[in-house]
Amino acid sequence: MSATSFFNSSLTAFAISAADEIGFLDELQDTTTIDLDTFVIKRELHQPSVRALVDVLAHANVVTAFQQDPTIVAKGREFDDVWLNKGYFRWLIRGYGEMLSRSGDFCQPAFRESTDPMRHRDGRTIAIAGKDYGGHFVDPVVDRIVDGIDFSVGIDLGCGSANRIIRLARRHPGKRFIGVDVDRGAVDVARELVAAAGLAERITVVHDDIRNLRDLPEYATADLAVSFFLGHDFWPKEDCLRTLAHIQRRLPRVRDFLFSDTYRSPGVNGTQPPVFTLGFELTHALMGQHVPTQAEWLELFGESVWDLHKQWSLDIAHSDVFHLVPREAGR
Repeated sequence: MSATSFFNSSLTAFAISAADEIGFLDELQDTTTIDLDTFVIKRELHQPSVRALVDVLAHANVVTAFQQDPTIVAKGREFDDVWLNKGYFRWLIRGYGEMLSRSGDFCQPAFRESTDPMRHRDGRTIAIAGKDYGGHFVDPVVDRIVDGIDFSVGIDLGCGSANRIIRLARRHPGKRFIGVDVDRGAVDVARELVAAAGLAERITVVHDDIRNLRDLPEYATADLAVSFFLGHDFWPKEDCLRTLAHIQRRLPRVRDFLFSDTYRSPGVNGTQPPVFTLGFELTHALMGQHVPTQAEWLELFGESVWDLHKQWSLDIAHSDVFHLVPREAGR
């Protein structure tokens, strides 16, 4: 690798995120080829900007243009891999782009003291991006686990776009669901998508802080809980233990808790880490959040009010689903 490669790779990441946002990647996946002039007119886009984005993608072999007609664009040899992982790029570039652009500022204690890191991230975009990569790498595992659990009301702690409970509601038509998220942007997206899916009578989305859940009557109806990729927000360890105990008090009927998180990688220098890993660890360091190792999680469960019943690996690097049950009901 060289400085030129690093620079051009950065531009490629921005181009992938933008191409995803304007619907270019999905359309190319569906149609195999795209007439750029037609695409731009149909989507009411700025032609020179789209052309320049496509040129960046072509240099990275994500797409290829026909020599006889450069306005016709087809999939390049890297397209399938990029399309599968495109949600990560939007998560990184749009979700955390502002924060990453100010990484130098976040290294300064005075700046950290004067700002709320959450102001420098886009919760709505992060929720949309999570829906994308979660659909590929998380949902198939969750479906298999939930299919084997007897429950009446499921609650998703940190529901993001509500994609998971929308899909589960369709998969389990006799069940009701509750989504909870602290980010107002994510809650707005979730409520919009629930309404659009025609599931407002079976899914309730609540704006609440998982670390300090309010005493709401609907919480007491849940007997299955799921929470994905938020556990590191609960640390340090003693705070996490208190939060898990508080969740059990607020959800007294829950007998099965599917708790998933991404844990810290070994961090071996000189090797190519998988997609997402470096971005996840850097953004959380900037936010001042500790990312526990897998061993730290297992040690914590041994001291918590929840007992580890079973564990599954996800197709997201260094990420597991921990099936927890109330300790007195340990199996």
